[in-house]
Amino acid sequence: MANFKANEVNDEQRDWIILRDGGVHLYLRQEILADDIDWLKANGYRIISFDAAEWQSASDWESERLMHESLKAQLSFPDYYGKNLDALDECILEDLVVPDAGGLALVLNHYDRFFTPLSSTAVHDRSTAEVVLSILAKAVQYHMLFGRRLLILVQSDDPNIQFGRLGGVAASWNHREWLNKNRGL
Repeated sequence: MANFKANEVNDEQRDWIILRDGGVHLYLRQEILADDIDWLKANGYRIISFDAAEWQSASDWESERLMHESLKAQLSFPDYYGKNLDALDECILEDLVVPDAGGLALVLNHYDRFFTPLSSTAVHDRSTAEVVLSILAKAVQYHMLFGRRLLILVQSDDPNIQFGRLGGVAASWNHREWLNKNRGL
């Protein structure tokens, strides 16, 4: 299903816009995110939501453990899931079920609470939260190779949140909040 027809390509085709821009989109306002989720549901997408605020802990190690537990449970990863970033990279490609019809959207709410720039567990000067998004961005590209649509919707309460290149592509704000003025800046 990953192929789009020429008549599908317009500013109302939310999945086209998100995939065109790398598959990872940032959201500030819950109502805009909810509007896009409603559109995706109406167009056959399965939605799996996470509250990244629940992953927040006093220690980076504990935050990462909570994140892995949540991902394993909601994404139905196998028992052998190693609960580390290498295992996430492997399972998100090989064990994540992305429907052939419609697609799958992973929604990460309050991601700014999980994101701590250059935390002590940073991998190659990247925070764990940024590495996770990079793994997910790579998975978007991987699943498209097999005709499956995977979208990553990242909600942040911080209008200034930024990530480096993810899976080789930078995360961008959704088209309605792309301008700073639309995020109250």
